[in-house]
Amino acid sequence: MRKSRRPGRVYRRFGCRDADRRQLGAACPRLPEEEHGTWTFAVDVPSLSGRRRTVRRGGFEDDFAAETALRRFLEGCRLGFDADPHETVAAYLAKWLKSMEFLLKPTTYARYRTYVLCELIPVFGKLRLEELAHDHIATYTREQLDAGRGRQAVYHCLATLSSALGTAVRAHRLPFNAAQPLPMRRPRPDERVPWTAEQAVAFLSHCRNVDPAFAGLFEVIIGTGLRKGEALGLQRRACGSTTASCTSATPCPRSTTTNSS
Repeated sequence: MRKSRRPGRVYRRFGCRDADRRQLGAACPRLPEEEHGTWTFAVDVPSLSGRRRTVRRGGFEDDFAAETALRRFLEGCRLGFDADPHETVAAYLAKWLKSMEFLLKPTTYARYRTYVLCELIPVFGKLRLEELAHDHIATYTREQLDAGRGRQAVYHCLATLSSALGTAVRAHRLPFNAAQPLPMRRPRPDERVPWTAEQAVAFLSHCRNVDPAFAGLFEVIIGTGLRKGEALGLQRRACGSTTASCTSATPCPRSTTTNSS
């Protein structure tokens, strides 16, 4: 066991067992062999209950790797982040997603959640966080585009991963963002083609058969050009039955203009 003034300890562990399946420990006959066994670090850290708990991480090839991991773990404790050397991408993304729940708009959070749970974790989740490299992300991008995946969808998945890794870099959890630069440029949005009069009539006819209450609202939007928030805030007194006009006096909260038609 290596001793030093810094907290924690580094030692070698052996999995050898005797005929009764009991671990041999220090009685292992291969103990003098330097390459036998794996190296582990252990360190006591405080907990919310006030009691100290021991954190152990093993499987390192040599004492230098274990010392480095211990030093990194202690650095994370001082700076306030989890520097677990065995933390996977799946564990980190799940933790990051939870931290974003009350910082993002509900619609944005729902979109991030879909990308993380349905796209990123199934692909990268088993990798250790420090092992995730730009080559992994570039390969994923090529495979998705070659399979015919939409460029917008792939780009948004990459942007979500980059945002998560960027948070780790700012918290000193990672030295760099493996998703930067992104393996693809931001695609241009598809050109929006207005409906023809015939398409609008067909849509309104369908709405009147399926949900007549919304058909009137959609007709007002199509006929006046009101935005969704303005149309939902439209009040009955703002509509003139004799002049066939309406005034949006209560626009959506993000708008500061008053439209009239």
